[in-house]
Amino acid sequence: MGRASWLKKETDLWVEKEIISREQAGQIVALYPQDNKNRLISILLILGAILLGAGIILFFASNWQYLPKWLKVGLVIVPLISFHISSQLMHSKYPKLSATLSLLGCIMFGAGIWLIAQIYHINAHFPNGLLFWFLGVLPVAFFLREPLPLSLSSLLLGFWVVAERSSSPATIFMALFFFAVVFYLTYSMPSPFALAAVIISAVAFVATEIFLILENNNNASDLAFSVFIVLLLCGQLLTRLSRHPVNQISYFAVIFEITGIIISGIALFAMSFEFVARGFYEMHNMNMAAFWILYLLAASAGLYLAFRDRAGLIAKVKENLVWMVMLLVIFILLIAPVSKMAIMITLNLLMFVWALSVIISGYQKQNSVYFTLGIFAFLIFTTTEYFNFFWQMLPKSLFFIVGGLVLIVGGSLLEHQRRKVIHSWEEVVTGL
Repeated sequence: MGRASWLKKETDLWVEKEIISREQAGQIVALYPQDNKNRLISILLILGAILLGAGIILFFASNWQYLPKWLKVGLVIVPLISFHISSQLMHSKYPKLSATLSLLGCIMFGAGIWLIAQIYHINAHFPNGLLFWFLGVLPVAFFLREPLPLSLSSLLLGFWVVAERSSSPATIFMALFFFAVVFYLTYSMPSPFALAAVIISAVAFVATEIFLILENNNNASDLAFSVFIVLLLCGQLLTRLSRHPVNQISYFAVIFEITGIIISGIALFAMSFEFVARGFYEMHNMNMAAFWILYLLAASAGLYLAFRDRAGLIAKVKENLVWMVMLLVIFILLIAPVSKMAIMITLNLLMFVWALSVIISGYQKQNSVYFTLGIFAFLIFTTTEYFNFFWQMLPKSLFFIVGGLVLIVGGSLLEHQRRKVIHSWEEVVTGL
């Protein structure tokens, strides 16, 4: 149920109970305009901008060889300038269309980098194109205070650090500086969409750099596990950061928690496979300084944010018990060389404990998003384990029949229970 629909339902109930008058209910509802249509329009405009930008690039690519150089350059510069000028002219009357045109101009700038390089046969380091694109889009976000260019620049920064594949101090410090600028702009606007983009890019940066640092002295094929343990630690850190007071603005806490849950879920899902357990077993022969730094950062931030509340010690431990258990398990895996089978069993148990903790957290907070994510993760994990354990044990026909029945029955029961729980929350809220 959307915010406006919930408020309308509540005010109608207050009118029936004669708490407020019909006129007062109308005044209250008017203070919170329905933004679903506006949000739909924004999504459609963004999708239209992406499709139009892709169409322009494909048109140029298919007819490029038939055009003279001066026309090619003109076809790059004229649309670029036109989109930005049109954006400014429409800013006051049509702000959403203005933002879309600004995004189109930024996309056109990136296309122009590669098209100009192709026109004049400029051979350059490929990631530099992404870096120049980022450097061209970031000032647009800074001066116009537009969230869409800022979101694009956040994603471009992530693409650049991954494509650059460099662990040199210069690259790392440059990336850290750019991330600091993007985070500053994200909080100064503020923009939840840009925050989600820069969080994803920052996590990709951390995972890439740790992988590259380890790759210098180890075989790259043995380091897949490193990406997933970094993702898990980053996901746990993000869920902890959602509680910081600075993130209690414009849905920032929700963005931090949801991205943390999704990243942790992806990491735990990948860590349930055998090749990751093998990597854990062999990692004790590596230089693990990067893992320990990230682990201590996640643990310190989490403990600080968990125990800064004024609640009692028992309440704090109860609320953060699953997170503490997860940190303890990761600590044991980092410090104690145990067998591959023990590691695999531990990681699989950790995966299910985490999914159950998300379900319980969503239930306690009466948050349908967390509750649904937890059930979805539990279903995915269960299906994966079914494939892992019974693929070789059962005849293939029986395997798929049983698997299909389990999915249909289990999915139906979980969906029925999910709707029942969410409906009970709505009844409690409405006082029925």
